Amino acid sequence: MLLHFFIPYALLLSLFGGAGWFVYERTSWLVEEDAKESAQAVLEGTKETLDRRFVEIETIAMQAASGTKALSFLYVKEPFEGTNPVRMRELNKELFDYTLVNHFLMDYYLVYIGSEMAISPHNMYTLKQLYDLKFRYQNTDYASWKNELSEQTRAKAYVPGRPSLYEGKAASVVTYMQPFGSGNHNGLVMMLIDNAQIQGMLQNLAASGGFAFIADEEGKVISGVGDPDFGILPADVKDGYSHQMVDGQNMFVTRTTSSYNGWTYVSVQPEKIVMERVEYIKKTFFTILAIALIGGLLAAMYFSYRNSRWLWTILRILPAPRNVADTASVRNTMDYIGHSVTSLIFSHESLSEKLDEQLPLIRSAFYNRLLRGQFASGKDIILAMEHSRVAWEGPYVVVAILQLASYEGAFNEEMLGELDIQRLGIREMIAKEYGKSITAHDWDEYQIVLFIHGDAASPSSFMQETRKMLEELRENAASKLQVPTYIAAGGCYKQWSSVSRSFEEAGVLQQHKEWSAEEAVACHGDIAVTARAYYYPSDIEQRLISLVKSGNLQETGSLLAQIKEKNLSGKRLPQSVGRILISELSGTVLKCCEQSSISMDALTEETELALKASEPKRSLEEGLGLLGDAFLSLCRKHHERKKSHNEKLKEDLIAYMESRYSRTDLSLTVLAELFQTSETYISYFFKEQTGINFSDYLENLRMNHAKKLLVESGASVNEIAIKVGYYSLNSFSRAFKRANGMSATEYRKQA
Repeated sequence: MLLHFFIPYALLLSLFGGAGWFVYERTSWLVEEDAKESAQAVLEGTKETLDRRFVEIETIAMQAASGTKALSFLYVKEPFEGTNPVRMRELNKELFDYTLVNHFLMDYYLVYIGSEMAISPHNMYTLKQLYDLKFRYQNTDYASWKNELSEQTRAKAYVPGRPSLYEGKAASVVTYMQPFGSGNHNGLVMMLIDNAQIQGMLQNLAASGGFAFIADEEGKVISGVGDPDFGILPADVKDGYSHQMVDGQNMFVTRTTSSYNGWTYVSVQPEKIVMERVEYIKKTFFTILAIALIGGLLAAMYFSYRNSRWLWTILRILPAPRNVADTASVRNTMDYIGHSVTSLIFSHESLSEKLDEQLPLIRSAFYNRLLRGQFASGKDIILAMEHSRVAWEGPYVVVAILQLASYEGAFNEEMLGELDIQRLGIREMIAKEYGKSITAHDWDEYQIVLFIHGDAASPSSFMQETRKMLEELRENAASKLQVPTYIAAGGCYKQWSSVSRSFEEAGVLQQHKEWSAEEAVACHGDIAVTARAYYYPSDIEQRLISLVKSGNLQETGSLLAQIKEKNLSGKRLPQSVGRILISELSGTVLKCCEQSSISMDALTEETELALKASEPKRSLEEGLGLLGDAFLSLCRKHHERKKSHNEKLKEDLIAYMESRYSRTDLSLTVLAELFQTSETYISYFFKEQTGINFSDYLENLRMNHAKKLLVESGASVNEIAIKVGYYSLNSFSRAFKRANGMSATEYRKQA
């Protein structure tokens, strides 16, 4: 009987053990497959992102090198002579600062090897100045650096990431060289790419103890992270997923090749790291299985004994009545289980309610990551959409930026409240009338991001439908809500990973479009994105600084009015260009404060005005007004200081002449050396402050003392002449008669 009860328990445990072993094997296989798919997806996403960046870099280089002005300098031998500096300045202004829209790009230069000249959107340099001040490879002298540049004029090439010095700071730079010109007249476009950003993307591919790198078609490593001596060559592996032995370690190697430039992207991860979960599951499973088998066998023996014991007991006590004590125990156990299941169901419902409350925050975080391009692949985006319960219809998507046109400049609390109400009204209208086609997401105080999704015969037809929908939305907002808006739409894309690109295009369009009530909706491609240059040349800046330091209020005000008129009249400056102008003018205010002899504690008001003008939400008109107040305040303080200084200088001059009038060599030269200024300035200053010339004042001073000596002393005329500062009696006599109408002797007799 005991064996009869034991066999079913043993068979049941064996069945559970076999099922556990199957689960373990299946889990191991799934973990490895998941590691393969994840590594391949991340590598492909990284490749696609970097390919787009490299396409942008090479396109920018071709555009910069194809300009007429850029090509004309290939034939200039002496760029800093004649009218060439003016032409260089024109070329400098023509170059667009692509670092504003491409964060991979640190800077770029048009380099003319023959004339040893380099031009960037920010400045102009000789090659030596470029080497000393802006960019060079570390531990490379000027001759070697220049020779490397000369060798790159044959064909375009990428120079692998190297330790460099950029603006005096250490940096890792990948350099793209694009030659242009022909024959002996050639140059190159030198693009500086931030290697740290490339390595940041590759860092996601290198697990602990692993490494990742990018190699060109010749196998030369362009950039990488992990072990610098990678221990594996791109030619050693094939595209896809494989196992390799690297330095005695079993590695999982993933490789893909770019269809754009033929570059190889390789990710190498240690097998022990990838399969760490499998090993943990294996150990855990075998431990639990061993415990379960031993415990199960003991339990089987115990339960079979107990069941058989109760059976023998029942047989022995029949027909005695049944003992119900254990039945009560079983009933209590079932009550406990029932109570536990009920509590679990209640907890599940409570967690679901809390998840529903957090859903808006989860969706907002998803939209922000999607717009910033922070997802590695389309698969990750789909999983995140399911998690945040976002469902978009159709394969096409366009991102648009809706900007409230009610306010400009800095916001106060009342304005922010009104903007919240306007945004809420627009979102409710979109949800009610366009809920299946448009999803709205708040971006900042006065901007709403719109995701337009759906299906159409082609991207162009979907873009046309989008334009009509946005124009209708703008009209409804104006008529129903009385809220004027501007809407900028990016390009149409089919892949979710391209949403960030559409958003960037909408942002660039929103900044550069000249908005009006008649043109309140624009789509990507409607206008050529060209930044209108602002008016603030370097000579105007120097003149403004000089006028402020001299305390000339009238001329300073006139020059500020000229700057304001030049930048506000006519076409409106794009927002991004206006911010650059405000930044430069704010920098000029700070320069004036630094170069001023007035203490910085007395210039707190001016520095605060400069910082207020630079606030992002402040309009161009407000910024120029605040900066104008700062310049005029500085000018007044310099004027007051100059006035005080002039009074002291006048007193010192007169006091010195009163005490030194008897020196025969007293002259403008002596005063200029003593007061450390020029003779011309002393002469001008003396006439301005006293109303008479220096020589007339000195002669009157000497004559007064001479007449006093003639009357009060018995000294001879010759002695008096020497005492009052004359070289000889003749010069004294002529001066005395010219000043008094009689000779010194006659004056003494009359007195």
